[in-house]
Amino acid sequence: MDNPLSNFPGYLLRRASKSRMAQLAQHLEPLGVGVSEGSILVLVGRNPGISQAECGRMLSIKRPNLNPIIRRFINRDLIVSTKGQGRIQCLNLSESGKALMERIMAEFEAQEARIYEAVPEHLRDELVPLLRALWWSE
Repeated sequence: MDNPLSNFPGYLLRRASKSRMAQLAQHLEPLGVGVSEGSILVLVGRNPGISQAECGRMLSIKRPNLNPIIRRFINRDLIVSTKGQGRIQCLNLSESGKALMERIMAEFEAQEARIYEAVPEHLRDELVPLLRALWWSE
């Protein structure tokens, strides 16, 4: 059967993204986090003291969706929240959060390797620049 959408770049990007994110989610599941949660922990780990608002902006997670995740991380002793200037909450990883972040990063890196392996070798150098061009041209 012919899929009339199979030559549309937008359709193909969505299908590829959905497939690879599902694959990553399977690898993160044993760690007790989803892709968004793992991304938050990595971002906080690489940017100690980042504000909750900046974390949400960088990952395109709206405040009402981010707040419960951060609360769960605080309750699980993965993130420590400290008061910054005014109403700003600064986020840092606890020791257990740092350990989990390292395991998440290893899964992220393994997933990136799987993605590159799926791309023909002669196209690999172009993959990230092409994706950035599509994303940053908004």
